[in-house]
Amino acid sequence: METYRLKNIAILILLLLNGCLLLTVGHQRLQSLGTERRTAEQLASLYEGSQLKLDGGIDLFQPSLSPLALSRNPETEQAIASALLGDVAVSTSQGGGIYSYEANWRTIQFRAGGSFYGSHLDLPVEDIPEFAQAFCRAFSYEEPEVKLSGGTGSAVAGQLAGGVPVANCGVELYFEEGRLVSVSGAHVGLQDATLQSGSRMTCVTALVKFLDYRNASGAVCSEVAGVRCVYQLQSVSDARLLPAWEIETDTYTYYVDCGTGEVYGK
Repeated sequence: METYRLKNIAILILLLLNGCLLLTVGHQRLQSLGTERRTAEQLASLYEGSQLKLDGGIDLFQPSLSPLALSRNPETEQAIASALLGDVAVSTSQGGGIYSYEANWRTIQFRAGGSFYGSHLDLPVEDIPEFAQAFCRAFSYEEPEVKLSGGTGSAVAGQLAGGVPVANCGVELYFEEGRLVSVSGAHVGLQDATLQSGSRMTCVTALVKFLDYRNASGAVCSEVAGVRCVYQLQSVSDARLLPAWEIETDTYTYYVDCGTGEVYGK
């Protein structure tokens, strides 16, 4: 009987402890929500004072991204070159981090930072929109924007890294009379990517910096319609993905660098 009572007392104590923990977590969450509400109100007031509308659907507390160091992937480069040359491409080092990929007597060159280029290509393409879409799906680009007139034109798409847009990284395919004749762009992948240290900038901070920039520069816009955290490709030698806040206004798209706080246009 004594053991039974002790067990009941222990269970009761545990229940009380769990209840206290839940109350503490709930209180902290309420405090956090209150802080977020006051922050949102203060930001909205700042924007109203500058005659700039801030779309109410923007998630001001969405997470930011961390910088990533990238590793070069020769297999992916070869696969891209083979798809664009129409046969299995053979690689040759040109020195200085430049590799040439050759097939069917045509060449595409890749640099260490991820950029690539090929001219004087001659690949027949029966269905250009389908070809462009298949290429973009295979190598993690967004849905391509295809502009054609009689088999001549271009297909342009931005890069995705883990589903996140890379603002200054993409691919441009050029066609003449149903043949792929040139390509330029860049490609990044997250294979063996490593996180790098760096302070994270909040969405609210980025919006304040943008407001300061707009007021100081006289940039013409009347509404901020959307905000999201994206990557920018830095590819001087070793490629890195650096986070930036993309701010879409009713006239232009701007970026706030998460590391430096610099604001610049697209």
